[in-house]
Amino acid sequence: MVDVKEAGPEAVADLVPLVLEMERFYGSDSDLDATLAETRLRAALPQPPDGILLVARSSEPLGFAMLYRMFPGRDLEPMWYLKELFVAARGRGQGVGEGLMEAAAAAVLRRGGRRLEFTTGSDNAAAQRFYRRLEIPVVGKVFYRLEDKGLERLADLSPV
Repeated sequence: MVDVKEAGPEAVADLVPLVLEMERFYGSDSDLDATLAETRLRAALPQPPDGILLVARSSEPLGFAMLYRMFPGRDLEPMWYLKELFVAARGRGQGVGEGLMEAAAAAVLRRGGRRLEFTTGSDNAAAQRFYRRLEIPVVGKVFYRLEDKGLERLADLSPV
């Protein structure tokens, strides 16, 4: 049986191996180690009331989700953004992802939210099948990313 609960800083030790596996899964070539991962996690964990960390486990941690409240959304209501949903290889096919998504939806509703948005890679067919199975509609948007040199270049244009 998989148990999904909201968590806080006490979950960092459980998250470190999961985020390192996630980095490998997404093809990261960084030299991120457990110590640096723990430091970065502690600094960036979602904080209530504007953030939610969910951890799924059975006898061991199997996955996590991180959500953040954002404003404005439709009708100037806050909306929630699911920044990350990750299930370890050993937890796939066991209902872990579904449990995390159900818990995410319930957590958003408990906080008065009416909208949850998220993205997945256009080449991540497994994730797309998963979301289709949950009957979550695709919204036609174009996703942009500004990072590293591009971010620095644009910042150099600012008079501030």
